[in-house]
Amino acid sequence: MVQALKHRGPDDSGIYHDAESRVAIGQTRLSIIDLSSAGHQPMSYGNERFWIVFNGEIYNYLELKVDLEQAGHRFRSTSDTEVVLAAYAEWGTRAIRRFRGMFAFAIYDRTPTSSAPSVVLARDRLGIKPLLYAEKEGALAFASELRALIAGGFVAKRVDPEAMLDYFAVGAVFQPRTIFADVQALPPGCWMEILGNAHRIVRYWDLNEATTDLRQELKNISFKEAVEQVRHRLIDAARYCMVSDVPVGAFLSGGIDSTIVVGLMGETSGQRIRTYTIGFEETNRDIDERHYAQLAARQLNTDHKEIAITAAEAEYIFPEIWESIDQPSLDGANTWLVSRLARASVKVVVSGLGGDELFVGYQHFRWIADAARNSPSGWPAGLAVVQALHAILPNRFSQRLLYRYANPAGRFALLRRISGNAALLRDILPAWSVDASRRLTQRQEVFLCDDVDSIQQVGYAEMRGYLLSTLLRDGDVMSMAHGLEVRPLLLDHPLVEFVYALPAKHKLRGYKELLVHAVPEYLSDVLRNRPKMGFEMPFVRWMAGPLREKMRSLLCSPAAGRLFRQEYLERLQMQVAKGSPPRELWAWAILLAWCERYQVELPYECGP
Repeated sequence: MVQALKHRGPDDSGIYHDAESRVAIGQTRLSIIDLSSAGHQPMSYGNERFWIVFNGEIYNYLELKVDLEQAGHRFRSTSDTEVVLAAYAEWGTRAIRRFRGMFAFAIYDRTPTSSAPSVVLARDRLGIKPLLYAEKEGALAFASELRALIAGGFVAKRVDPEAMLDYFAVGAVFQPRTIFADVQALPPGCWMEILGNAHRIVRYWDLNEATTDLRQELKNISFKEAVEQVRHRLIDAARYCMVSDVPVGAFLSGGIDSTIVVGLMGETSGQRIRTYTIGFEETNRDIDERHYAQLAARQLNTDHKEIAITAAEAEYIFPEIWESIDQPSLDGANTWLVSRLARASVKVVVSGLGGDELFVGYQHFRWIADAARNSPSGWPAGLAVVQALHAILPNRFSQRLLYRYANPAGRFALLRRISGNAALLRDILPAWSVDASRRLTQRQEVFLCDDVDSIQQVGYAEMRGYLLSTLLRDGDVMSMAHGLEVRPLLLDHPLVEFVYALPAKHKLRGYKELLVHAVPEYLSDVLRNRPKMGFEMPFVRWMAGPLREKMRSLLCSPAAGRLFRQEYLERLQMQVAKGSPPRELWAWAILLAWCERYQVELPYECGP
């Protein structure tokens, strides 16, 4: 299992085994804080009573260390890992609520008291760091990636039909599910404690619950005061994010979020920041952000590096991407590429991930808010008509009508679909797509909140859904494929709580005006007013060009016949042959290549 995760921690590795208690833990280390052998893991504390394996960073560890030293604790390292152990020894699971950062860890207590757990697994509030677990024959195994659980023999490679429906709909799997039926993700903001032969999951943080009082307190805050408070929290987040014993770089696209993040990093650290951007060859200039990144780099005086990806490189990039992705996802290729560039000179980068979810950067925030205010009566009949029209001729107008006529959970189920309900029934074999609309809508019901405004409601669903299960999951696995740690500055939880709790009117004022007004000094007029571009990849051009034969081969694979209707596969083959493959084929190609790589079990037979 440790060997399977060597890419995540190429600097060191170790294993601790307590044969009497049948506990074994292992870790691969990416050395960032305390580069010496004193930071080796698994690490012990308290005369080897407590043992830990830990992934991530506790940004406020120095403050906690002072408190612990005053309580009588002594340290032999300068690492944040030892502070986590001492904090647990002093405060038990209450310590987890005091940690500020991104983390996943397991602590083993060799001699717990009668009421204390012997093992605690914990994950940070927003799920920035992954923690997967599986149970088999009375044993519980955990890891950062599926591949380690597979290597340990804890997982039957049998896919979860519910996870497959997620993937067909949006190109990702909603946590806590994973693609495998036997593996779950520990939810964010939770710890698991093992006491005897039993275990239970405890939720210690939830964005909506944590801000109940704050939302009431901020209901009448002025825009000016909100801006001042956001500025203070941004500077605070940047100061914490720069804690490191190695140089810290940044991803820079020249967009509002990444430019502000880099500006904050330079201002709070006094360092010249190393920045990284990828672009594409001349034929893909419509999605090439290098020009804007160069403008931002010059303005902020960064040490800037960039690389242009050519179509010829796609042929070897594709297999490396699906080899790294751990479980299939439509997203992540962009992060893999820019992480490869950055890792040549740094171990840590900061990103602007989460800015759109936090500061209302997506148009559908407004669409859903408008639909919630103006939802017509008698919506079920109206929805059926609109769904029929949208299936025949999908467009932005019909999409907005779908939001208006759907119920609250149904609106979230419409987001980021690569296959609409009609396409699922038409193209996917019935065993996977039966009752798809109801099942996909039910997924979203857990995100519905009381006593929130419409923008807070969308933000909560986005952070618990797309941000967690696509952006953060893919960001972690694709950067760590190169042994690179990514820190999302804008997801510092005190900042997240404050911005989430602000009333909608302040977040709807222009495009990210709350963020822009908080730190205006980092944005030129050109960068502030540039058109919004997603971090796009030239998938369609690659599939029509250098990857054409690979696409045709995957569409003929046994897995394809067990997932898709034959007439749909024939239509895709025809589109590939004509040089006009649909965008969703990239998601299917990743899935099919992954099935082939891991020889997964698809329990349903092909055909009628």
